[in-house]
Amino acid sequence: MSNSSGWQAYTRSLPEPTPIFVQKLVDCCHVTLPGTEKPTSAIHYEGQFYTYVKFFPSLEAARQKAELMTHRGNTVILTRVTKGLVLWVLEPDARPVPKVLN
Repeated sequence: MSNSSGWQAYTRSLPEPTPIFVQKLVDCCHVTLPGTEKPTSAIHYEGQFYTYVKFFPSLEAARQKAELMTHRGNTVILTRVTKGLVLWVLEPDARPVPKVLN
């Protein structure tokens, strides 16, 4: 049995530690955070804003970082994109940046 199939079997036997969503199912936006003026990439999910942390090409690397951040007290979610996964962290004080129409 290879490590990858062992990893998949392991994750199937446990509850999902960090939710993984298809990127198309969340609303993409920009937000500002307290103490900053520059907008940052974010997603909006269930009335909450999550800001971009990092892209990961593999599920294992994404899960490891998500677990680390969760153990540090953060709430995180992952979104699946074409070439991997993106990690997002909950930002309760984030404020949406209004969209500018041209």
